[in-house]
Amino acid sequence: MSWLHIGLIGAIVFTLHSFQQIKMTLKDKGHHVDMMTGWLDDYRRYKKLTREETDETLRYKYQRVLNGLYLALAGLVFIPLIMILGR
Repeated sequence: MSWLHIGLIGAIVFTLHSFQQIKMTLKDKGHHVDMMTGWLDDYRRYKKLTREETDETLRYKYQRVLNGLYLALAGLVFIPLIMILGR
C-alpha cells in the first residue's frame, strides 16, 4: 500500500466525517435529517444556514466544516488522478 492509497483512504474518511458534522448540525438546528440519503440537500441547507447565521463564531465554525469538505472532495478527485497518471 503506497502513500497515495493511504491519502485516498484519509480523504474518504474525512469526507464522511464532514458530512456527519453537517448532518449533526442540521439535526441540532431542528431540520429533518435522513442519515443515509439526501447528502446534497443537506449540503444546500447547511450552506444556507451558514450564510444566514448571525453569530460570527458559529458562522466561522460552519465555514471550517465546509472548507474541510471541499478539501476532502478535492483529494477524492486528485489523488486517484495522480494514481492513474502515475502508472
